[in-house]
Amino acid sequence: MGGRKFGGAAIVSGALAVALIVAGCGSGSGSAPLHNSNQLAHKQEDINPASTAGLVDGNFVWPLDHWEPNWNANEVDGTNEDEPDLFMSYLPTFFTIQPDTSATVNHDYLDSAVVTSTNPQVITYNINPKAKWSNGDPLSWSDVKAQVDALDGSNPAFQVQSSTGYSDIASVTEGSSPTQAVVTFRQPFAEWQYLFSRYSPLYPPSVNATPDAFNNSLLNGPSTISAGPFIVSTVDKDKGTVVVTRNPGWWGAKPVLSKIVYQVVPRQNRADALANGEITQTPLFADPDLYKRAQTMPNVAIRESIAANFNDYCLNGRSGSVLSDQKVRTAVVTGINGDEFTKAVIGTIEPNPVPVGNHIYLPGTKYYQDHGAATAYNLPKAKSELDADGWTLAQGKQYRTKNGQELDVSLLDTSDDTDPTDAESNKLMISQFAQIGIKATLNTIPTAQYQTQVDQGRWDISGCGWLSSAFPLSTMEPTYYLDPNSMNQNFGGIGSQQINNLFNQANQTLDPDKRAVLGNQIDQDIWNLGQDIVTFQSPGVRLVNKNVANFGAFGFADIDYTKIGFIKK
Repeated sequence: MGGRKFGGAAIVSGALAVALIVAGCGSGSGSAPLHNSNQLAHKQEDINPASTAGLVDGNFVWPLDHWEPNWNANEVDGTNEDEPDLFMSYLPTFFTIQPDTSATVNHDYLDSAVVTSTNPQVITYNINPKAKWSNGDPLSWSDVKAQVDALDGSNPAFQVQSSTGYSDIASVTEGSSPTQAVVTFRQPFAEWQYLFSRYSPLYPPSVNATPDAFNNSLLNGPSTISAGPFIVSTVDKDKGTVVVTRNPGWWGAKPVLSKIVYQVVPRQNRADALANGEITQTPLFADPDLYKRAQTMPNVAIRESIAANFNDYCLNGRSGSVLSDQKVRTAVVTGINGDEFTKAVIGTIEPNPVPVGNHIYLPGTKYYQDHGAATAYNLPKAKSELDADGWTLAQGKQYRTKNGQELDVSLLDTSDDTDPTDAESNKLMISQFAQIGIKATLNTIPTAQYQTQVDQGRWDISGCGWLSSAFPLSTMEPTYYLDPNSMNQNFGGIGSQQINNLFNQANQTLDPDKRAVLGNQIDQDIWNLGQDIVTFQSPGVRLVNKNVANFGAFGFADIDYTKIGFIKK
């Protein structure tokens, strides 16, 4: 199964794949009733907070879904769901996202970040002079410049997952010293703290030096040049293992843990691995058996909070797909019962789940508005729209045809790394397509081939998971902005000039309330284009060894790797 892209969003292999993270009960191992997303709207995190003075080192094993196709988080194939939290252990991030979605300066890397001019917009970054790469080189203004040059979209050979914000930068120059970077924007960029945050961590200059290095140097594992509380010590692709250990040159607070082991562990093995202490934590997927077993594990706590994700089925509107016809797409979206699907998939775990009604702002956040009524389930209307578009259903036939062509869509999934719920999810979606008169054919391919096939447009529909952030417009723009020169994360190639213009306007609007008005207008336009079949937002849930502190369900917040530890017995 592929991973959910985090730099805004991206396609996930499998019916809902990584997107199927669902609610659990509160901390502890009892059988307390589950919460739903509405109930969790104000629960920002659940991490068993504790002073590091009462914590000790221990064996912390973090399971991964698969070996990442690219370990460069800023490259288009390198932003899978597993990665953002992992990267924060060993790469610089200039800002720390708090549970309330506010962003504060990360003083491990910056002394300050100040808006020193508004016309033009200028941000002066004063880099912590203690900050250095593991090879001994100090962090400097030139590192900032190298990343901007790679990500600003000026050279399409750099296969970037997003140029949002970076493309607005006119120059990066040295300030009063090599540790001062002066960034001048050609136009205002409202969510400027998005840059160099967890959604786009700073890489060593060698990774950003050339398109080849950017695209290919981290295909087989993460950068061994790092600058976090941990550094990458061991990479074993054959065993699916990355080990990070305490950075001996770290200038910040000493981590409680001496090392963290990232290990590929198939999801079907997670319950046994957790019960046996072979892994320390795992997300709770939409698997009733996993939830049931977790409640009986005396060594496991179930931690939950509101989640920064929503889930859907992505539609491919690129040339060659039958869904390039907007009328077919909107009929599909109208004819699929997202409410029924959502309840069927996670209703046995989470009570009363409802589909998400916004692509930009999530339930539980300030600016959320439900616009799902634009394409609300209406089977007769869907059939009528297909009839009007020439896709008719002949008497006695099961599927619609037009000019002798049967209306057939491929449902892309992976064959070698499947979520426990994938088979049932695929079966239900295929059944719902049949009710409209559309033949949906399951196309299963190896995970290793998945991203390439998606990039090349050889698919019609696939399960997706979209990870939003404290900077929703910046993180979602790569998914919904239609750039003829770069795919970014808009793998379906669906969009409009109006949506592009609204994103441009919103990202230049400094007032957050006015910016949200534009963001919600963008969302309404996305619904009208028939971009996807939206299902649900799930509470962010992790099953965690009950003796672990300062770790669990983080919601929108960043992880402080220096504070993770085991409660002293």
